[in-house]
Amino acid sequence: MLNGDMSSNRFREGSKARCFCDNANIDWLTGFSEVVNANKLEELGLKTTNGGDWCRSDGTLGKVFNIDRKRFGGRITSVQLVGYKKNNFDITISKVIRDYYKNKPCTLLCITGNGQSIELDHKDGRKDKYSNEEAVSDYQMLHKCANDAKRSHCSKCKSNGIRFDARLMGYVVPQWIGGETYNGSCIGCFWYDPPEFNHQVSESFKKVR
Repeated sequence: MLNGDMSSNRFREGSKARCFCDNANIDWLTGFSEVVNANKLEELGLKTTNGGDWCRSDGTLGKVFNIDRKRFGGRITSVQLVGYKKNNFDITISKVIRDYYKNKPCTLLCITGNGQSIELDHKDGRKDKYSNEEAVSDYQMLHKCANDAKRSHCSKCKSNGIRFDARLMGYVVPQWIGGETYNGSCIGCFWYDPPEFNHQVSESFKKVR
């Protein structure tokens, strides 16, 4: 679980945040929901004002999730949750984490090094995370060449807001969840977690010969 406070809909009964979450088919692991269009929102009694009232970034829902609000002519046409809100954290890695990953191979190339060529990397290229508690799942081991490549792609994403397109590496999808625009979550990007990316895009693969 990426966010220790959420495993199901815990918003107040009868609230608009609760209503949206009950009807948006949320993946509570990643914090991503389906896109809910204006007609459906109106059916649910969630018709929004220009400001978004219940779906504002500083509101009850927005304090937990990143919210993507699409607009046309000043009117909100759809709402989608795009991952959990993150917090800045100290880039110093604790000894407990370092000891856990000691001698583990590069997660991408599956090779070990002499302690200099294999580096302990923050998965999130923006040095953010989802809670104030440090966890081993926030990190991965990467060969220096792979880590340099990741750093370069993350830098481009920070600059232009466009997430890495894994099709450049031969995959059939650019991200396994979420779109190409960075909306507050790195989940779904190849570089955030290469093994998870491979698992997600090959989950239905069946060898036929």
